[in-house]
Amino acid sequence: MEKETLIKAYLMVWNALVENRADFMEQLQSENLLEDYRAEKLIEYTDGAEPLMEMDTDFMLKTLDHIKVFEDGTLLVVFLDGTEIECKNEEE
Repeated sequence: MEKETLIKAYLMVWNALVENRADFMEQLQSENLLEDYRAEKLIEYTDGAEPLMEMDTDFMLKTLDHIKVFEDGTLLVVFLDGTEIECKNEEE
């Protein structure tokens, strides 16, 4: 998997999260204090956020937990609060 593909996936999923913020914010509730803290930070980062046009590594490190890559090329972007968004790799 190329680095550019992972960057493209992160940007696409972050922008989807920002554009559909209200729907995602409804899902951010947990009994776990660490998850609650991470959810609050994600809410803070998305509040008034504009779609990203290019990679900001420092920002990515604040928001991204990991990206799972499946054999069929599907990517699962997992944010620090546990929010998971699937992304199909169209290059495969």
